[in-house]
Amino acid sequence: MKITRRAALKSSALAATALALRGSNLFPQASISVDAHIDILPGEPIGTISPEIYSHFIEHLGGVIYDGVWVGPNSKIPNTHGIRQAFIDTMKAVQAPVLRWPGGCFADSYDWRDGIGAAASRPARTGFWGQQDSNQYGLHEFMHTCRAIGCKPYLAADMRSLPARDFYQEIEYCNAPAGNVASNSAAPAVPNTLAAQRAANGDVEPFNVDLWGVGNESWGCGGNLVPEEYAAMFRRFTAWTPSYSRSPLRFVAVGPNGDDVDWTRRLFKSLYANSERRHLFGLSVHYYTSGSPTAFAEGDALNFSTDDFYDLLTRASIMERVVTDHWQAIGNTSEPGQPKVKLVVDEWGAWYGKGTQLAPEYNLSQQSTMRDALLTGITLDIFQRHADKVAVANVAQSINCIHSLMLAQEDKFTVTPTFHVFQMYLPHRGAQAVRAEFSAPAIRNPLANAPIPVGGNSYTGSLEAVKLLAGLSGSASISATNPKLMTLTVVNPHLDRPVTTEIAVSGAAVASYTGTVLVETDVHAHNDFAHPNAVHPSPVATASPTGGRLVHTFPAASVTTLQLTLA
Repeated sequence: MKITRRAALKSSALAATALALRGSNLFPQASISVDAHIDILPGEPIGTISPEIYSHFIEHLGGVIYDGVWVGPNSKIPNTHGIRQAFIDTMKAVQAPVLRWPGGCFADSYDWRDGIGAAASRPARTGFWGQQDSNQYGLHEFMHTCRAIGCKPYLAADMRSLPARDFYQEIEYCNAPAGNVASNSAAPAVPNTLAAQRAANGDVEPFNVDLWGVGNESWGCGGNLVPEEYAAMFRRFTAWTPSYSRSPLRFVAVGPNGDDVDWTRRLFKSLYANSERRHLFGLSVHYYTSGSPTAFAEGDALNFSTDDFYDLLTRASIMERVVTDHWQAIGNTSEPGQPKVKLVVDEWGAWYGKGTQLAPEYNLSQQSTMRDALLTGITLDIFQRHADKVAVANVAQSINCIHSLMLAQEDKFTVTPTFHVFQMYLPHRGAQAVRAEFSAPAIRNPLANAPIPVGGNSYTGSLEAVKLLAGLSGSASISATNPKLMTLTVVNPHLDRPVTTEIAVSGAAVASYTGTVLVETDVHAHNDFAHPNAVHPSPVATASPTGGRLVHTFPAASVTTLQLTLA
């Protein structure tokens, strides 16, 4: 969303435009008063929207793995080789492109060798989150999960408690080809020992993992390091790694705590102090939205006031600043000729305190409402508006934890409103993001003067950034296969105000449109085990555009996807 002189002039002229069009025979839709304007600019492309910005994340935490993803092959709950069938089906329904595992903070106390071999002989360990882990769900089970879904694996490596050797041997175990491999000497070809071990454990063919997180939150749970210390470890862990394809492995370096730009600047300065740069693909960025300290302390995802609602969505929109700040910090430190490092926002979402967890042992589980659906739309639109910067993003987490798409307990299961938003945004995948200007009155955040909570992955910058919430926001893209098909997604955060909006495509006329809207009369609305379909999307009411433009009313507190067919 780009605020320009053009947008400002259009915003100030909305009333005059509506009056002029009201008497026009060319545009009968304008007989309705217009509150806002969206100008889509196909001539200003941003970049291809990576399907991997709609990725997911599971961690050994609370009920995420055990009873969420993994029910065991002998369970009466429908499953595929022990993986909950409803989890597989739901991830397929959102075409999950990437799944991150085993953490999170859990990753930096996890030995991948504990989770391979015969299930009966695997050691039980106490994991990072203080719960006993039987290791019945390990590396092979995770790969089978990805295979069942049809997504790519993203592994977070332990660099706090394991040496660099274990990292490159994990890569070798995952990716070494099956069968005999010729050596560089006159000696006969021999099978790779780790590949043979993988085959003995049930998977002859390599897993071909190309996306690797080199540690996790190394400024905190991953080692309490400073940027220079982490940079030295990153260089050491990636100085030599085996490669079995022409495409280099994609290594992701640990980024900052929230919007800590100083970490990013110092990290890249230290990384680039050495001329050897091994496939640095991305910078991991984590940002959770927790609202004002009062709302967070109450810890109830269902019990929130109007003020709490606007405050949380305003703080969610700070993701745009997080993206642009770190992109600028990377650009200021990179050298000419070096490949541009992309952002990998591999943890994001709304994080509340206790109060709506499924059970005491389901650590960090929480209910998800329409408020969280709006936050999801705001966040995905930010990633799409910055398609040139964000390559991968992983919502935290897929099931039974924080900003989940699903909730499950024993044989009970439901999707959340967040799931529906992910489905509604599918048309953007792989499309060309284009500039779109939104002109609508902003909403003042009633809790803007409340101190911003200081904690892991939260925003710690100026209070100025949380004073105003965009009265209408979204993103636009053009289909990669049909240049006359355009997708527009829009979030109206007003609790009680539908926004009637004039939509125009610069240099083109809109012939027709269809759409889907997610809206409820109460933003506290949610799905639970007794009412799994209480919140669901519906088709939008459409009218025939005339004069090449259309007027559409976005309901209060809604997420909308419109697909425009250009003349």
